[in-house]
Amino acid sequence: MRWLETLAIGIFVYEVTTSALLVALMTIARQLPLALFGSFIGPFAERFNRKHLLVLGSTVMTVSVSCLAVSAYFSFLEIWHIAILVFINGTCWTLDYPVRRTLVGEFSGPEKMGAGISLDSATTNVTRMLGPFLGGVTYGFLGLEGAFIISAVSHFICICIACSLVFEFQPLNQKAESYFLLLKEGLSIVKKSPQLIGVYLVTVILNICGFPYASMVPVLGRDVYKVEPALIGILSAAEGAGAFVGALVVAFLIRPSWFNKVYTIGALTFISGIFCLSLVDKYFLGISILWVAGLGMAGFGAMQSTLVLTLAPKNARSRLMGVLSVCIGCAPIGLLNLGLLADLFGAQIALTIISSAGLATLLLTITIIPQLRR
Repeated sequence: MRWLETLAIGIFVYEVTTSALLVALMTIARQLPLALFGSFIGPFAERFNRKHLLVLGSTVMTVSVSCLAVSAYFSFLEIWHIAILVFINGTCWTLDYPVRRTLVGEFSGPEKMGAGISLDSATTNVTRMLGPFLGGVTYGFLGLEGAFIISAVSHFICICIACSLVFEFQPLNQKAESYFLLLKEGLSIVKKSPQLIGVYLVTVILNICGFPYASMVPVLGRDVYKVEPALIGILSAAEGAGAFVGALVVAFLIRPSWFNKVYTIGALTFISGIFCLSLVDKYFLGISILWVAGLGMAGFGAMQSTLVLTLAPKNARSRLMGVLSVCIGCAPIGLLNLGLLADLFGAQIALTIISSAGLATLLLTITIIPQLRR
C-alpha cells in the first residue's frame, strides 16, 4: 500500500499542479519522519512490546487513509491534506526497521538471519512490484478515492495480522535509562566498527542519490514516455520485479562470507541503473533498465539490514536499526534536490545529475572503507 499510495498520489499531484517539485514533496512528507524520529524509535522499541507497536502503527494508518478516501470521494481533498496525512503514515513507517524487520531477524535466528531478511526483502519487493502497478490501474479506473479505499482495507488486514503474532516479550533494557543515553551508547558502538560506518554511509548515499528517482516515475511516464497511468504503474513496478528475483537468489544461494560484496555490488548496480535510466527516452528500454537496477537493489536491501543485525550486539539491535532508519530518512534531501532540478532542467537531466553524483560518492566510499570490499 505504501507503493500504491505513492504512485497514485504522484500522478494526482502532477495532474493537478504540473509541478515535479510538489510530486517530490509528497514523497518527502512520507520519508521525513524517518530522519526526525527514527533514532528515538530504536530505544523505545527495546522497552515496549513490539507486537503492540505494530498494531498501533497499522491502526493509525488505517484511520489516516480512510480520512483521505472520504475527502477524495466528496471532492474536498486538497494537496495540503495529502501532505499532512502522508506525513502521519510516514511516522508509522519509522516502526519498520526497529520493530518489524528486527523481529524478522530475531525470529530467523543467527544462523539463518541472512536468509530470513532476504525472504523478507523478497516479499517487500513483490509489493514494490504489485503496488505501483495496482496504483496505476486503480487510479486509472477508480480515481484517487479508489486507491485510498483499497489502502485502508489493506492496512486493516495488517492490524489483524499483527494481533495474531505470538511471542514472549522481554524488555531488553530493564534499567530506567534515558532515551538519549541509550542512543549515545548505540552511536558509540557504530564508531568502533568501520564496517557499520560503511553500511550507514552507503545507505545515506543511495537514499539521497538513488531512491528519489521513484518520485520522478510519474513525471517520466507523462512527459518523456507519454503513457497512460496503468503503463506508468508497470514502469514503476519493473524495479520491484527485478528486486524480487534478486532477493530470492540472495536468500537461497548467497553465503555469509559474501554478504559485504553482495551489499556493495548491489549498491553499485542500482545507482548505475538509475544513471542509465536518465539517458533513455524509450519506454520499454526504461523498463529493462529498472529491472536490472532492481537486481542490485535486492542485494543492497537484503544485506543492509542483515549486516546491521549481525554486527550489532543483541541488546542494541533496535537502536542500531533505528540509526539505519535515520540514514534512510536522508532521502528527503535527495527528493528536494531532485524536485528542484526537475523543475529547472526536466526530470531526465535532474536524474543524470543526482545519480552521477551518487555513483562518484559511492565509489569513493568503497575505496576509503576496505571492509566493504571483503
